[in-house]
Amino acid sequence: MARQIKFAATHFSIAFSMSYAVNQNVALSAFFGIAEPIAFAFGRDLARGGHRGLPLTPAA
Repeated sequence: MARQIKFAATHFSIAFSMSYAVNQNVALSAFFGIAEPIAFAFGRDLARGGHRGLPLTPAA
């Protein structure tokens, strides 16, 4: 649990600071800072095979 919090905090801080450096808007930067760790968590889950997906049949 501590590792997940550390990853989320790291991703939030990097996404927020980079977004703020580009657009100088705190609200938009906070949005990106919150959205990025969520997208990272879903992407990591998909990359690790956490989804079942559709069963594929071999081509004829």
